[in-house]
Amino acid sequence: MDLLTDVLNTAGLKTNLLHRRILYEPWAVQFPCPVSIGFHVVTQGEAYLWRANAKTPDKLERGDIAFMARGTYHHISTHPDKAMLKDAPAVFDARYLQEEQPGRSGLLTLVSGAYQLWHEPLHPIFMELPEWYIIRAHEIDMADSLYGCMQVLAGELRKPDLGSKAIVSSLLDVMFHLIFRRVLTLQERGEAWGKAARDPIIGNALALMHQRHADNWTVERLAREVGISRSGFAARFKKALGSAPLQYLMTIRMLKAMKMLSDTQETIESIAYSIGYKDAFSFSKTFKKTVGLSPKHFRQKDQAEKELTWRFS
Repeated sequence: MDLLTDVLNTAGLKTNLLHRRILYEPWAVQFPCPVSIGFHVVTQGEAYLWRANAKTPDKLERGDIAFMARGTYHHISTHPDKAMLKDAPAVFDARYLQEEQPGRSGLLTLVSGAYQLWHEPLHPIFMELPEWYIIRAHEIDMADSLYGCMQVLAGELRKPDLGSKAIVSSLLDVMFHLIFRRVLTLQERGEAWGKAARDPIIGNALALMHQRHADNWTVERLAREVGISRSGFAARFKKALGSAPLQYLMTIRMLKAMKMLSDTQETIESIAYSIGYKDAFSFSKTFKKTVGLSPKHFRQKDQAEKELTWRFS
């Protein structure tokens, strides 16, 4: 199975592909993104990325990509003047939206994609990534799939035609996964999920737990399935991920439970059984210890929060 796809789906990733923004005047905008990951692509001009509490910005030029791997407040401005950040409108503020002005060249054209992770705890993969990672245009090889996406994106934005809106949205989605995979690969040292997923033994065990999370797994059974001794498997897993195999399995089960509580009307008993628990009591006890709320209260809170304007649907 595709482990990364399952991790992202299980995490409850919700997509909100932000539209292209053209700034014709010197301006700054605030991105309040404490529960989002995503990226900005500069397709024209230059931008200045102000990370949270930063004294100086990162300059982004045409073709540069700034990838935010963990939710954080930040600003984008057209000039490196920190005074511009005062009273900068939020990205969803109507004051910020500008009509495109044909024939007029903007100071900055920015295309962004945001992906929301509303609930905690998160999968360990998100905790090991850097808060920000900047990919410079000159670092993207012409043979790279990301380069091809950038070229098509630039063409669709420069000369829109029938279906351009759908094409741009699809391209941003593809770019997100390519960027995520690129950053994940760069983190493959020490205790890193990406490195573990590529290990022939640990990767196989991870796939088994993701695909058959409801099975009655034990360390002995997992070790037998991947063809290694129990002690050797336990030590190898701990070294690769920093946690025990059954602790990882419990994390996966809780993530899948949160997704089901949020996305379905399944009973708590049914959810408990579907993720590998024999009864609702033992499931609820583990869920509350992990999430901080009972399954019932989690669902109630989640349903209420779906009415919030800044939550992605």
